[in-house]
Amino acid sequence: MDWPMEDSAWSNIDLETFGFESRPTVALRKSESHTTLTRDILQNKNDWEIWFDIALNPTPGSNEFHAVLCSRAAPIFEGEDAPVSYVSVSRDTWERLTRLFHIHRGITRSIARQVACISSFYEEKKGASTKICFTARMSKYLPGDLALSVTYIPSTESIYAVMYGCNKDQIQAIEKRIQSAGDRTKYPLLMIGIFVELERERLVSIADKLLDGFTLRSENLENGTWDPSIDMSKEKTQEYLALCLQSRSLIDHMNAVKRQVVKLLAEIEEFEGYLSSHKHGERSHDGKRVHRFKKIGAQMKKRLQDTINEYDGKIDECNMILGNITLAMQTVWNQIAMHDSDLNTRIAHVNTGVALETKREGIQMRSIAILSMIYLPFSSVATIFSMDMFDWNAQDGGSVVSKYIWLFATFAIGLTAITVYAWYHITTRHERKADEEASEIQVRIEKMV
Repeated sequence: MDWPMEDSAWSNIDLETFGFESRPTVALRKSESHTTLTRDILQNKNDWEIWFDIALNPTPGSNEFHAVLCSRAAPIFEGEDAPVSYVSVSRDTWERLTRLFHIHRGITRSIARQVACISSFYEEKKGASTKICFTARMSKYLPGDLALSVTYIPSTESIYAVMYGCNKDQIQAIEKRIQSAGDRTKYPLLMIGIFVELERERLVSIADKLLDGFTLRSENLENGTWDPSIDMSKEKTQEYLALCLQSRSLIDHMNAVKRQVVKLLAEIEEFEGYLSSHKHGERSHDGKRVHRFKKIGAQMKKRLQDTINEYDGKIDECNMILGNITLAMQTVWNQIAMHDSDLNTRIAHVNTGVALETKREGIQMRSIAILSMIYLPFSSVATIFSMDMFDWNAQDGGSVVSKYIWLFATFAIGLTAITVYAWYHITTRHERKADEEASEIQVRIEKMV
């Protein structure tokens, strides 16, 4: 059984999951004493050291919110995003950040899975503060994927979040949502909710693009004149096939995300139940905090349910695209089949006419052959007896047949033999050539298969 990871120290194997490169990184923080959100842009290791000393030294205070937004690395391959595991800090900085932010090792497993997932870890140790950790991952098989790790310390009510693989637009969207959240930044699952919203925007945007492409194609089929030679060319057929495959793939992605959102609803229930039944220092006695969390959780659950309903609507639209394109393709192919059938019928009529004409010519040739068979013997006999080889008025003692009759027989037999040999040689050569061509065609067919 694959047991959940314990919150032990990070190993070299865990660290090797990530790539390290110092890039601009946005660090957001908000404390109970400062109601406004502080934003820092950290460029290098020295900036991080200063930030650690200011923001987290000597020890973090109570009721603090910290979020680090790791920028996206440059693409390794053209047209493909860099992995979210390529964090925007050096290895030393990352090791220190994992300790101060209490980042759970489970994020390595979530990132390695490469598919949509949400996980939670409740760590309770004697003599140590309880930690509630969450990790989330978007599918890497669509552009703009992200990963998230969140740690909540109930004893200090502090939240530490790291978002992996953010581009500029995503960083702006996250900052805007955190600023508009107000006091909801104290809710530990706020960053998970923002993560779900970003995933929703990503999938809905892709679905809308597919729907726009389908609408343009359907209007062309519905209102325009249809020409099989143009509308069913290889390029057009490939476009319709790609649209179908993309719709099927997007349906699978949205169903996977829906399952994770349903799981998140259960995670919210478990989190609220845990806070209600456990005490972590004096601050955890505060019933107002639990009540506030339940109120925000109810709002979040309602929003998540709306998100699920929106996914259902987009899935229906994608299924509509699949159904309509399938129907359109079927209709088009039926039209092509009817066109081919009509063409074959006309070819059959032409072939019938040719066959009838050939039959009439055959009858005429047969008549000629019969006449030739009737007259040829008479002609041959008449020709032979009209030759000078015969002297029908020979005197007594004279020969009727000339002594040179053997010349006639020799030439007749020789010419007949030559004629038969020439016919046989020519016929055999044509048959051999036809057999060679048939063999070449068979070899080509076998290679194609």
